[in-house]
Amino acid sequence: MAQSVSINTDRPDQSDGTYTLTKNAFQIENGITLAKETFVNNLMLRYGATNSTEIRLLIDAGKENGLFGLKPLTISAKQRILEQKKWIPSMTLVGYATFGKLASNDFQENKISTELKLAFENELTDKFAVGYNIGQSESFENLTLSLGFYYTPIDKISTFVEYFSTVSHFTQEHNFDTGILYLLSPVLQIDFAIGHSIFAVDKRFFTTFGISYLFN
Repeated sequence: MAQSVSINTDRPDQSDGTYTLTKNAFQIENGITLAKETFVNNLMLRYGATNSTEIRLLIDAGKENGLFGLKPLTISAKQRILEQKKWIPSMTLVGYATFGKLASNDFQENKISTELKLAFENELTDKFAVGYNIGQSESFENLTLSLGFYYTPIDKISTFVEYFSTVSHFTQEHNFDTGILYLLSPVLQIDFAIGHSIFAVDKRFFTTFGISYLFN
């Protein structure tokens, strides 16, 4: 008998999880992000190439700071490296390549941007988990960090609080968000999150909500 697999998403938080889709599974994650002068649809298509390797396509489109259209397309890959063993965390390598030319005129750039990160996760109990990422982007010009605490009070509901930041020679961005995920069925999930900048002069607030479906 085939084992039932429940959906596991990389939204609405900002961290990448260590989970990868099973072989030949396909997942759609779609959401809306709202902020000051921002209304963007975020679509991620995920495919399990093997039981430990996943490829993804990220398509964002909408309005941001007076610009409108399709933002640069991003191709991503996840490779699971370690499963959790007692206090040793599970670990996954995640890479992104964003193609500046593959965008509407308003968002086009003549470059390819890259990001590489390691995702870690410790399941402390059947209800509590800690996830954290460390990475770099733009050829080590930026350091990206995140730390999230996850709580699942019942099977259908998960919650989280998270800190995430980007640090470079020129600027530092520190942010906090929290959210909730609800399983409508083992393969269908809705989510909602809100976030805010911290330690910043310009107070940035955002909210996101979405729906995800697993074809398994």
